[in-house]
Amino acid sequence: MIIITDDEGKQEYQKDAANYLGKADKVYLPETTDEINFIVRDLYSNDIPFTISAARTGLTGGGVPHNGVLISTERLNRIIDIDVENKSALLEPGVHLQTFHDELRQHNLMYPSNPTETWSTIGGNVANNASGAKTFKYGATRNFVNYLEVVLPDGDEIRIRRGEYFAIGNEASLNTLSSNTIKFSIPNIKVPSSTKNAAGYYLRPNMDLIDIFVGSEGTLGVIKKIGLDLLYQSEEVISAIVFFDDYNNLLNFTEYLRNDNPRQLKPRLIEYFDKNSLDLLSKHHSDIPQESLGAIWVEFETNSIMLEHDTLSLYELTLEYTDLVEFTWVAMSDKDREKITKFRHDLPLSVNELLTKYNQQKIYTDTAVPANSFRIYYDEMYSHLNSMGVDYVVFGHIGDCHLHANLFVKNEKDKEKAEEFYHYMMKLAVELDGTISAEHGIGKIKRPYLKYMFSDAEIDGMKNVKKAFDNKNLLASDTLFFDR
Repeated sequence: MIIITDDEGKQEYQKDAANYLGKADKVYLPETTDEINFIVRDLYSNDIPFTISAARTGLTGGGVPHNGVLISTERLNRIIDIDVENKSALLEPGVHLQTFHDELRQHNLMYPSNPTETWSTIGGNVANNASGAKTFKYGATRNFVNYLEVVLPDGDEIRIRRGEYFAIGNEASLNTLSSNTIKFSIPNIKVPSSTKNAAGYYLRPNMDLIDIFVGSEGTLGVIKKIGLDLLYQSEEVISAIVFFDDYNNLLNFTEYLRNDNPRQLKPRLIEYFDKNSLDLLSKHHSDIPQESLGAIWVEFETNSIMLEHDTLSLYELTLEYTDLVEFTWVAMSDKDREKITKFRHDLPLSVNELLTKYNQQKIYTDTAVPANSFRIYYDEMYSHLNSMGVDYVVFGHIGDCHLHANLFVKNEKDKEKAEEFYHYMMKLAVELDGTISAEHGIGKIKRPYLKYMFSDAEIDGMKNVKKAFDNKNLLASDTLFFDR
């Protein structure tokens, strides 16, 4: 185990990708999973607060401590087993997503969860129920978690397989390795009915109790081993960036793909780039047409028999919705798809570079709404953005009706406008039966805004679940909730 106590060594552990800043008294880097139990037991018995972190790619401050000890799982990075026959894997939490993808490719397997930040870790992905572009077809991380080993805040441990423990109505209990029983009540909470959601704990009557840990943002325990379901690689994949000279046609194209359509084109991802995003990316990609007002990245899984047919169907579809067909990027090989994937990944990196350059904390939306309300959401978003006089880019998971508006503030007046917009979009999303956080969680930054989605009674119900696992409130005590 490595312990860091000097200020210079601790510095990189005291901020995340949103430039959210905190403070750690010490940083612990366990080198075996068994060390986690020892560390946690010692901290808990001495009433020392502690926070869990790994790659620090989060955007809400959840992995940044305000005090006490930070435990980084970055050295717990073994892929323990890949079972090709049963399409499953067992990993330690510090395995980077990109490392995992690269290893699976050698076995003709895939893990569909693909957050944009490929150097995030599997443990962080599980803790935040991370999602990404392919969530449109495959859903978020939760859908693939089949096993967890979780060190509880007092150092005890739970090992749980999907399908092993279920709540009985609103009552739940879990057995630990030390033969203790954790009991808690599942509060009745209103959650968005048809949007992906990463705000608060996942709580449902009769739920599979493995899901209480997925998306709990490191507040209920320390995940030390993870079992995941996998899929076979697709035989063929068509990937394309389609450029548009009209926003209405772009939205119509998206709706056609999102719904069942006569051409039977069923994408695994539909991603959006607005005009400002394309202008920012043009510094690195010279072949973006200047006439374009926006673009859609779309990807389809197919096979050798249907490849030509599906490619032609996509071409015919683009002819109906844009006059910029000749500029469409189409990729059917791994090498060509890497260019398109890099195009998408370059955007948030470019945004973060600007924020770092100007030493700004990221102000961005993570809201999502149901498909039948998306046009209202979209129009209201741009109406407000264009009236503010603040620089922005908008991009994201338009297939899931989930966009990220990133604002660049240069002074206090810009910041006031940006924060007003930020609050407006969260409230609007909730009014439309959506969420304030579709994939990045609540962390510390969004704690004040849980009240937009949940009543005091609902929040107290979640806090009671937290108390059942962490009676002293030492683990990530300042993440998700305020103490009151």
